[in-house]
Parts: sequence; structure tokens; C-alpha cells
Amino acid sequence: MLVFGSSVFAADGEFRGPGPHKQDIEVRIIALAITYPRSSFFANDEVFVAEQELARDESRFIKLVYDFLPYQSPLSSYGLDYTLVHRFHAVRDATCDENLWQMRWLYEQKRPSASAGSQWKYSTESPVSDLDRRQARLRCYRATSDDYEKAERAPTNEIPY
Repeated sequence: MLVFGSSVFAADGEFRGPGPHKQDIEVRIIALAITYPRSSFFANDEVFVAEQELARDESRFIKLVYDFLPYQSPLSSYGLDYTLVHRFHAVRDATCDENLWQMRWLYEQKRPSASAGSQWKYSTESPVSDLDRRQARLRCYRATSDDYEKAERAPTNEIPY
């Protein structure tokens, strides 16, 4: 008998079977970048620019796509508060990586009447108040409402960066 397998073992010895691999990420929301009109029949999503915490004094900007169903609350309904650290089980999706300029351009194409300064909604307490001058390529992560509901969400007394 001959058996073939397609399992992959990561360098750290963790089993990674077929399908997308969820990883734990911790983020602070900087801005709500794109909100599409809500559908009552199909899945909806919102796109955020967030700061991913990598270590105590190390972070990077990411693009966070938050998927939710019509009967679930969007992430923006919980408020945009930079002091809140969100923990997700998210999937890294390299197909939606893009830089901030591309995100802004897409928004302007969807809503040509939006003025340049009023299109993104920034979080309260965010140290970043203008993302226009930053052009780094953002890694994209996808999370669902279910991932958020299961996550630990706790305010912190730490001073953000």
C-alpha cells in the first residue's frame, strides 16, 4: 500500500495542514479606511489600518480586513479607540497586501465625492493623525467577527508607543 500526504511542518515543528493557517495577532486600530455599504444577504467587510505589536517596543502597520455577516456587528461599532489592544486569530493574506497610497486611491475611486482629508476615520488617542505621508507596503490580515468575539479585549494602562 502506498500513501501520500500533503502535510507541512513549520520550522518550529508545528503541524500546518492544508488550508489557511490562523495566527494570533495583537493590534491597535489607527484608522477605518474603507467601509462598504452593508448587505443584508451577503458577508460584509471593513478595512482598517492597524498597528501590529510584534514585541514590547516593536510594531508595524498592517491592513486588517474584518469580515462579518449581516446579523453580526461591524468592528467599527465597538468604537475606534487606539488604547484598546485587540487580539485576533487572523489569517495572513498576501493577495491583498498594498501600500497606503493604493488603499487611498481605491477609496477615492469608490467615493469620488469624498474630500481628500475626510475619508478615513482615525481612532481617538492615535499618535498617527495623518497616514498620507507614509507609503510602506502593508501586510494584509483577515479576521472574522467570530474571531473577534472569541478574542480577549482589554484596555491597557500602557502609554502607546
